[in-house]
Amino acid sequence: MRQIYKASLVFLLKDVYSKYPVTDAVILCNGKQNPYTRKSDGYYVFSNLYPGKYDVDISCKGYTKVNISIDLRENETKVMSLDMSYTPDNKALTHLTRFIITLTHLKKVLSDTDVLIKLKNEASFLKLTEPVEAGSQEIKLNMEELVSGIIGQKYIYKLNKQEHEIYILGFDNEKKVYTLREPVTEKLEPGGQFYPIWNLKTGNNGILIMPMIDQFMKEDELTFECKTEELIGKVMFNVKGLHQSGEAIYGDIKLRKIPKKK
Repeated sequence: MRQIYKASLVFLLKDVYSKYPVTDAVILCNGKQNPYTRKSDGYYVFSNLYPGKYDVDISCKGYTKVNISIDLRENETKVMSLDMSYTPDNKALTHLTRFIITLTHLKKVLSDTDVLIKLKNEASFLKLTEPVEAGSQEIKLNMEELVSGIIGQKYIYKLNKQEHEIYILGFDNEKKVYTLREPVTEKLEPGGQFYPIWNLKTGNNGILIMPMIDQFMKEDELTFECKTEELIGKVMFNVKGLHQSGEAIYGDIKLRKIPKKK
């Protein structure tokens, strides 16, 4: 009888806005709470799993539930990094000014839907100072010191109408470079623009919550673009004079079908 080599499944759960680790989640695999190791840095490690398909449910008070299906191969270790979206009862929201956005399509709310939200305003404080070769996981920015607010953040880097998605993972203090979660696939030249993006999930009422993150909110008007697999839409907010006072600002997005490329 052939020996089956078991697999491992690792989750890294972080708050989508603060990037702090989420350490009190409950994770079910195929409806059962398999034994796992929970670490203070947000890692949840499942070892000795049989190869196969796993329906994973992740829940934590104050965050939207996550439901994903994962195929594990024999002898595989799969690591998944997930940003957890807020629900209205999250205690952090009591002092955060936030955008409450309702997503609809054909007058129906988009409940429990994965959404990519992009701030259409440039993160103008962020500049690439040197070319980045394809395959590199290090970039030099105009800030030669650790700026915690950009660690763990995803961006679209746009130059000459070409867009590249990058995720700034950390900072190498000796080299004075920022490290990326994944290597860049093409050479990046300086002179482009950084636009922050977030992977969020709506609740069962079609609402997503976007706290006002000061470092990205430097202009009087902000435009967010929301995109699902098939739909797209945008909303604009006037934020002149707004501060972190716990205020909720409401907006609606009527999404439309993404035009098919000809």
